[in-house]
Amino acid sequence: MNEEKNQSSLHEKTSTAEVRIKRGFSIIWLIPLIALIIGGWLAYKSISEKGPLITIYFETAEGLEVGKTKVKYKDVIVGEVEDILLAEEIDAVKVLARMTKETMPYLTENTRFWVVRASITAGGVSALGTLLSGAYIGIDPSEEGKPARDYTALEKPPRVTANVPGRHFVLRSPTLGSINVGSPIFYRQIQVGQVIDYNFNSNGEAVDIKIFINDPHHDLVNSETRFWNASGIDVTLDASGIKVDTQSLVSILQGGIAFETPPSLTDKEDVAADQEFRLFASHDAALKKHYNLKSYYLMYFDQSVRGLKPGAPVEFRGIPVGEVIEVKLIIDADTNKARIPVLVMMEPERMEIWSQGKKFDYEEAFDEKTGLQETSISRALRNQGLRAQLQTGNLLTGQLYIGM
Repeated sequence: MNEEKNQSSLHEKTSTAEVRIKRGFSIIWLIPLIALIIGGWLAYKSISEKGPLITIYFETAEGLEVGKTKVKYKDVIVGEVEDILLAEEIDAVKVLARMTKETMPYLTENTRFWVVRASITAGGVSALGTLLSGAYIGIDPSEEGKPARDYTALEKPPRVTANVPGRHFVLRSPTLGSINVGSPIFYRQIQVGQVIDYNFNSNGEAVDIKIFINDPHHDLVNSETRFWNASGIDVTLDASGIKVDTQSLVSILQGGIAFETPPSLTDKEDVAADQEFRLFASHDAALKKHYNLKSYYLMYFDQSVRGLKPGAPVEFRGIPVGEVIEVKLIIDADTNKARIPVLVMMEPERMEIWSQGKKFDYEEAFDEKTGLQETSISRALRNQGLRAQLQTGNLLTGQLYIGM
């Protein structure tokens, strides 16, 4: 009985436990939350800093590798090849390259790409470092033009990139000769530029040679500048003797072009980029004064004309007034006699025409109003004993010229 009372009393004294549920943020979730924030920030940074993906078409994928081949500008990595595929028509290779974000303003329609490999040519040795590191893709960035993402790579690296100051010009020549890409351009035997490209002109009748002259030397070129082929050794053997001319050892090995502005009373004007000039065959031909008016005469000789060749000068009292154009031999079957007609070209503008104490220009002197037609002057000179004679110009070469 007492035990039951004791248990009842003990039960009354023992308090009942109260269970409470604590609601709030547990510190254990802090670690994955921080990891999620960092991951999101890294993903955002990766996407925001990721540059554009461009497509470059090459003829071949030689030397290019996915994940290894870089795109470089001034030896600074600005991109990397991500994939190499065949083009849709399998006539080219499509290279996908991921560029850096900083290149976006320079990826325009005027930007150029090419593969840089080790090269040994007559112009020198280039990109030897690629023998160890492998080929890479070069870029010539440009801010001019519309944004672009598809490009066709150049077949060969450009000789001059857009960041090099200077000016381009075009020289037109009947033939290319020994001139090649990389051939130097000389001014007073100092190299100031180089040949960057050549091709046929629009109708295929001549060769257009594109040259680049470095700044500030391009200011030496004006409307009266003459260019000539300075390749190899220029040896001239004519009636006046033997002449030997060359610019340098480099021009002998790989060709070259020189230019000069001869003294002239004509006003010299500045020329714009891509101005076209004529390329002369030699220094003498370039600096020779050119006349617009030409007259042709036929002269007959009854003695040997051995040593008289086209281009031989025609002189009047030692002053050049023309040149020989053609020499022929005509046999008269009726008389069994031979005649040698020689066609010569005279340049009347070389002579000053005076009448009654007044000097006339050539066009004025031979106007019908003055009565000083060319035939009358020629007839008057012949009546005074003017004749053409073959004379020896050089005893060593035996070449002749026509003296009046």
